[in-house]
Amino acid sequence: MHLHPPPFEERRLSADFPMRLMPTHADLSGTESGKHVHRHPEGQMYIALQGLIVLEAGGNRTVLPPGRLGWVPPQMAHGASVHGSKLRPGLAGYTLHLAPSLCEALPAQPQVLRLSPVAHALFERMRGWPQGAPTDAAEHRLMMVFLDEIGRAEPDPLRLIMPRHPRLLSMATSIAENPADETDLDGWAERIGLSRRSVTRHFRNETGMSLVEWRQIARLQKGMELLTAGESVTTVAMNLGYDSVSSFIALFRRTLGTTPAKFLPWGQV
Repeated sequence: MHLHPPPFEERRLSADFPMRLMPTHADLSGTESGKHVHRHPEGQMYIALQGLIVLEAGGNRTVLPPGRLGWVPPQMAHGASVHGSKLRPGLAGYTLHLAPSLCEALPAQPQVLRLSPVAHALFERMRGWPQGAPTDAAEHRLMMVFLDEIGRAEPDPLRLIMPRHPRLLSMATSIAENPADETDLDGWAERIGLSRRSVTRHFRNETGMSLVEWRQIARLQKGMELLTAGESVTTVAMNLGYDSVSSFIALFRRTLGTTPAKFLPWGQV
C-alpha cells in the first residue's frame, strides 16, 4: 500500500489551525486521474465541481458527482480518482482537511453526503477565504455552522461495501469493474469455489445486500462514470447490460431522484 502524505504535513492541523481548504485543478481534458492510497490524522472531505470522483475508503466504494460531499474519517486509508472526458481546464473541486477535534461529531464511517442548500451557500463563502482556513472569530463560526450542516446531511444511496472474504472480494471487484457481466449466483459460486449457500449467506452478512442488489448499485456507479465521460444514455444502458433504456432510466430515477439525461446538467457548477 502506497501511503501518500497530505501536502500540509509540515504543519499538522490543530485547534489553532483547524481546517485547510485546498483547490484541485484539472490540467488535462478527457482523462482520468489516478489514486494514491494514503492515511493521515486529519479527517478529509472531497467536493467535486466537475467530473466524477470515485472514492474508496474503509472497504467502501462510492461515487461522488458534483453536489455531493465525500467524507473520510481520520486515520482511515483511502484513495480517490477523478473521471470525465470533458473536464474543463482550471478548478475541478476542493479537498478539506479537518483537525481530529472537529471530526468527533461527524460519521465514524466514510460517507457520501448530499449538500443541503445551506451547506452549499456556506461552502461558497468558505471558498473565498484567502488562506483556505478560518482566520478570525467570524470565519470560525462559519466553519462550525458548515460542519453542523454536514453532520445532519443525508447519506447518498450509492455506496458499495466490499466483502472481506478473499474469494468474495475477488468476485465483488470483478463485478465492480464489469457490472454488465451476467454471471449468475451459481456461476459465481462455481468460479470462486464456494457453494451457492455460502456465497449467499456470507455476501449478505459482509455487505448488507444480496448479490443482485449489489450488482444494481455497481451498475449505477459505472453508469455515472460513463455518463460523466460523455457517453449517451442509450450507450450506457446497453454497455451495462440492461434489456432496455427505460429500465435503466427507471432504476436511475428511483435511486438518485433524477434521470440520467438531467444528471450532468444538474451537476455542472
